[in-house]
Amino acid sequence: MNVINTVQETLDRVLLPYGVVSNHLRRVEVDKIENSDVTVNKDEYVVFRVISNRPRKYGDGVPTHSRAYIDVNYYYSYEKTDARVTDAESRLQAAKREILRDKHFRVANDVTPLPDVDNPYRGFNVEFAYIGVVDNG
Repeated sequence: MNVINTVQETLDRVLLPYGVVSNHLRRVEVDKIENSDVTVNKDEYVVFRVISNRPRKYGDGVPTHSRAYIDVNYYYSYEKTDARVTDAESRLQAAKREILRDKHFRVANDVTPLPDVDNPYRGFNVEFAYIGVVDNG
């Protein structure tokens, strides 16, 4: 299983209907969502990354299971007091629920606000752990 592809597909399935674009490692700005009439939400975006990936090896040195941690940051450009913050957090919670439908994923650190920094974006973070068996086929 490719964890990056699984997370990307899940985030797209949940967030693209709201115009929220997600990508691995960096923000990608687009003007149009392919095969969709949904307008791109320029005020929100998601960046996720695999922050560690540790295959476990035993005895014969062959990997038998994998554990990866995936960091998901949901960014928005409006003030924390804006009513849209509730909607943004609800979308992140929906993405979290959908990711957790795959029994390989667990929440490592639940949804928390990102620290304020000197740029126009604020947001939320959630961290997942993926635990799976390696197919040595």
